[in-house]
Amino acid sequence: MGDQTRDTCIGVSVGLTILSAIIVALRLYTRIFIVQNTGKDDIAMVVALLLTIAYLIVIFVCRNNGMGLSGTVLTLDQMTTQIKATLAIEILYYVLITAIKVSIMFFYLRIAVIKRFEQLCNGTIYFLAIWCVVCIIVCFAQCIPLHKMWDLTGQVQGTCINTTAFFYTTSSIAIILDVWILALPVPTLLKVQRPRREKFGLVAIFGLGIFSCIASIVRLHSIRIYTESKDPFFDAIPINLWSMVEVNLGILCASIPATKALFSKAQRDRTKNGSYQYHSRERSITKGYEKGSGSGHGNKNSSAGIVVQNSFPLKNVESLNTRKDGDGAWRRADSDVDEQQLVWPESRV
Repeated sequence: MGDQTRDTCIGVSVGLTILSAIIVALRLYTRIFIVQNTGKDDIAMVVALLLTIAYLIVIFVCRNNGMGLSGTVLTLDQMTTQIKATLAIEILYYVLITAIKVSIMFFYLRIAVIKRFEQLCNGTIYFLAIWCVVCIIVCFAQCIPLHKMWDLTGQVQGTCINTTAFFYTTSSIAIILDVWILALPVPTLLKVQRPRREKFGLVAIFGLGIFSCIASIVRLHSIRIYTESKDPFFDAIPINLWSMVEVNLGILCASIPATKALFSKAQRDRTKNGSYQYHSRERSITKGYEKGSGSGHGNKNSSAGIVVQNSFPLKNVESLNTRKDGDGAWRRADSDVDEQQLVWPESRV
């Protein structure tokens, strides 16, 4: 039974990590060669993928030292190695989920137009950074001295914190953060100037993170199994399995929206045109530029802007070198601006 569940954990972990690596590779290809704009969100996601691979390596270390077997059949060295690996997993996990969440927040900043939304995104990033640092400090200080954590002989004098309370607290905060991050862009997306069906499509794409949130909740149950177990070596598989499911789903759900231009011909065409659409609360102004033309001459047959209420633009996220003109529209730093070419905001993502 132990070997079967252990092989299941390894198989699922390897499969999901490979899938995550493929999606992140497609994300980078899209951003580098199609959209031609990489950002901090991509860097954070690459860091998350590398940490996931490191987590997988540690799981293999645990497997080679009897993970999923009863402590009664393990040697002292095997149990000590597993406990040390558990410490490494704790640190990797907290940094990993923080990197995923920070990547999502940087992605939100690509479409942030309302100042309040931008402030909430930045505030969430700061909170995530502080929360991660606190978690890492607690991990290293959970036993004083630290090596008491893997002292199975009782010879080391010292104290340890209630790790059950710590795991429950951090997991609960992580779930609350997931819900917050899921809900944060909804008002912005609903006000984007697109047909209603496309609006809800955007909300659905951004809402893919709900699957990672569900995995976090299931992982919370596996924490109870592990912390209340009389044989934690035997019951270590569920928490590692669901941790890997959670982080890989997080990577997948956060990266899939960034690959839209790779699979949509219309999206690629709009991206190649290098254009975007601006809407303010008072009016709608269409602006664009002729990529590589070096000319500011526009298409005289294009339609003029119309009045639109309760709407606002998505940022031009394909160019990091942008500025606002006198009307508040996001424009490129050069003068290659066609003031009447129709464009689409989602082509910048």
